[in-house]
Amino acid sequence: MTALATAQRDQRFALQPLVDLLQHELAQAGTVIPGPPPASTVDFAHWYLEAVQRLELSVATADAHAPMSRSEVELMCRCVLSAVNLREAIGLLEDYCAMLHPRAGRISLTTNGDIAVLQLDTLRRVRSSAVSLVDITGLFSFLQLLQWLGGVEFPLRLVRIGPLEREDLLPFLKLFRAPVLAGGSQYSIEFPATHLARPVVRTRAEFAEFFELFPCAVFDNPAHGLAQQVGALISAAVMQGRPVPTLEAVAATLERPPSTFRRQLERAGTSFRTLRNDSLNTQAQLLLSRGDLSVEQIASRLGFSDASTFRRAFRKWCGVAPTRWSDNRTEASHHRAGVDARRE
Repeated sequence: MTALATAQRDQRFALQPLVDLLQHELAQAGTVIPGPPPASTVDFAHWYLEAVQRLELSVATADAHAPMSRSEVELMCRCVLSAVNLREAIGLLEDYCAMLHPRAGRISLTTNGDIAVLQLDTLRRVRSSAVSLVDITGLFSFLQLLQWLGGVEFPLRLVRIGPLEREDLLPFLKLFRAPVLAGGSQYSIEFPATHLARPVVRTRAEFAEFFELFPCAVFDNPAHGLAQQVGALISAAVMQGRPVPTLEAVAATLERPPSTFRRQLERAGTSFRTLRNDSLNTQAQLLLSRGDLSVEQIASRLGFSDASTFRRAFRKWCGVAPTRWSDNRTEASHHRAGVDARRE
């Protein structure tokens, strides 16, 4: 089997949880998509788009209003092409959704330090697993649109996928390629606030190709996606206070034999150790930034045997000890506050 054929086979296998989930919800809604399940990423994109549109029609009918039409979605996407940067694009999205109240839901943007939070309130009167899946896809649509406008894939810090508890988060890890939390009150994505200033780089000439399968044509880079899924699984475990997963545990979650998993990471130019260290480094900085945990508590949460081992690892990652890193961050924050006060 060629490397390309192997990659295509692995990608179909990786998409199966999403296929299974959508087929279950379609059956619950009393509809099916004729023909065999998708056999390629291109087939899956077409199939996924049709599945979500069918579910949206069913959900909107139960909510006593018409669904947002494909032409309305297209007009929304074309409107934001006029924005200067992504912050302005989000403002235009807020205004557009308000004009279609309540069919498009309500979106809002807040910032908390260096983190931006884009929240979607779907304004649904009825809750169900099908409603949840449609709303998650809506959140994903806004993310894909913003990433396309800015010409970059955001490194998401966290995704919240609404009030329903879910035993299996794997399909959504594959969708967002980021840590995912279910069971809260929000549909939201958190990403570095610096991206809000990113200029809109797309043009009208590029729109037709982008919109053809929007927001479903995003499953064509299995190696890159695998690395992100690994990082997301490790980060999600830390955020939820669970043990940091082993290579074998992550391979099992991603439904791969450990040996295959190692080879796929090698083909992507990385390793489980590298991804684990990168994820722990990121989570260590986030936990230190919060300021409510001691170094010993953070070391335990990240799976280190003791605080000394964590300190050595952190110094290797960042060049300074954890307490020095926190002090530097605090000093920098006070300096920025002083500069802002003088400007005022």
